[in-house]
Amino acid sequence: MPYLTIGYKRISYTDFKPGNGEARETFIFHHGLGSSQNFYVPLIPALTKENFRCIVYDITGSGRSPYTQIEQSIASLAADVISILNTLGVQKAVLVGHSMGGIVAAHCAAEHGDRVVSSVWIGPVYPGPQVVQIVEKRIKVVEKEGMEPLANSIPQMATGSKASPVARAFLRELLLAQDKWGYVSNCRVIAGAKPPKYEKIKVPVLIIVGEEDKSASFEGCKKMFEELGTKQKKLEMLEGVGHWHCIEVRPIHIFFVNFDLTIKDTGTRTGRRDDY
Repeated sequence: MPYLTIGYKRISYTDFKPGNGEARETFIFHHGLGSSQNFYVPLIPALTKENFRCIVYDITGSGRSPYTQIEQSIASLAADVISILNTLGVQKAVLVGHSMGGIVAAHCAAEHGDRVVSSVWIGPVYPGPQVVQIVEKRIKVVEKEGMEPLANSIPQMATGSKASPVARAFLRELLLAQDKWGYVSNCRVIAGAKPPKYEKIKVPVLIIVGEEDKSASFEGCKKMFEELGTKQKKLEMLEGVGHWHCIEVRPIHIFFVNFDLTIKDTGTRTGRRDDY
């Protein structure tokens, strides 16, 4: 498993190259809390077949990227995205973020827009007091009992009616594989997060929300959608889907591809989809 050294951080990553010739575009994927680069792997074969380069990685303290004992922030995680692009020689990329990664992706789009072609946010969390309460409760549980209580509850509570037993088992393994203190550290990142400056974002943005998502509600996603400064934006709802979109249903790469093909259009769109 390859690693990148980003300052004091050791970042586990995989660089999936396109299937045929030069990359049409590069995607870089930032996962959410309690997750890893493997959350996105179901999407990769279809995207590389379409000639996209896909960079997935474990954020510091998650998956195979070791916890550094240095507290992070949305800004520091966003800086890691830029450092990874620099190290791999990528000038601009489509930035994909899930859950907490949606906050990081929005921050990057607002503050480093010259490095972002467009951005896709999957179940992005809108920072606020309710989110703080949830992660503070999780911190107390994990500090006292480790990851097992969450691994035994989140796969049922946070997935939608279309999720299979295999998807829930995979999610359980994602959670059990987390470093306890790395998870707590990333909870604190969310607790300390402020809403990104959505109004500053000028690049095209696609937001994908699960109809049954309790962590990133349609109302919260709609709020950030309406605050976006870009006119090139789209909001898609997936019926029967909870918070773990990429492993709950068939690969949702078709939304990425269609969005990439239409980002030059101006205007906003909202949609509801059950044909994925």
